[in-house]
Amino acid sequence: MRTLTTLALVGFAGAAMAQPVLDGTRDGSYNLRSLQTVETQFGDNFSELNGGWAQIHNNTLYLVLTGNLEGNFNKLNVFIDSVAGGENVITNDVSNGGNNPTNDGWAGKYAGFTFDTGFAADHMIIMRNGNFGGDRFDIDFSSVGNTTQLETAGNVFGGSLTGSNSNALPFFGIGVAFDNSNVAGVLGGTNAANQAAAQAVMTGIELAIPLAAIGNPTGDIKIAAHVNGSNHDYLSNQSLGGFLPPQGNLGGDGFGNFNGTVGQLNMNNFGGDQYFVAATVPEPGTMAALALGGLALLRRRRR
Repeated sequence: MRTLTTLALVGFAGAAMAQPVLDGTRDGSYNLRSLQTVETQFGDNFSELNGGWAQIHNNTLYLVLTGNLEGNFNKLNVFIDSVAGGENVITNDVSNGGNNPTNDGWAGKYAGFTFDTGFAADHMIIMRNGNFGGDRFDIDFSSVGNTTQLETAGNVFGGSLTGSNSNALPFFGIGVAFDNSNVAGVLGGTNAANQAAAQAVMTGIELAIPLAAIGNPTGDIKIAAHVNGSNHDYLSNQSLGGFLPPQGNLGGDGFGNFNGTVGQLNMNNFGGDQYFVAATVPEPGTMAALALGGLALLRRRRR
């Protein structure tokens, strides 16, 4: 018991020291949280999510979604469940009778969308890149279910589709990096993914999200990541957590058809959980008690 407690303290201290470099490449300090389960139907090495990796350092959630994002303004939508409340079923924006902000028109396309039981979105990050008046990478951060938090930024990499910006959203202190160099990972198709290949991918989207921006959570921080079409209205088969294979693009109706919305999709109708736990934040008293217990054990050993 003494050894386990001491090792737990050492492990926690080691994780705290391992601040990653925000460059779109997962460092060795990241923990694997989710692996892709199906091949991509949005283009091999164009739009694919191979794995979800995360860690907490200095009260910041660092998240890496390895893979690729096509430079055609397809959306990478990252929903975050971090505190009590949130929306399990997405409502429309406030201009159309709902509770959500109007940024990028996402809420109107997602209105009615149902997450798996156990996931209720509190926040959302939208990322997309392409050429519109020059190469650009844009990012939005907003609340889900209310309009209290919203910040958007365009061309955060200064005229490039890829790059790094540790202060992309300065009001909330959110940083982002994107390395699109992956040429491996999952293949194109609808069958089961090669998870060994998916796990080996090192590059993709990297986010630094201060815990204060997502409600200073305790307990599990859950992530649901989707690759969607350029108008938020055609869901691909690339989600983390992943779908059970075989699985093609969901489109707007679950069968790959376009109907101008993803609002009728219900993730409970698909096998597996289309979300994952990125990190668990202990209650403040828990780590204090562990630290005191570890110090007491170390004193005993010295005697």
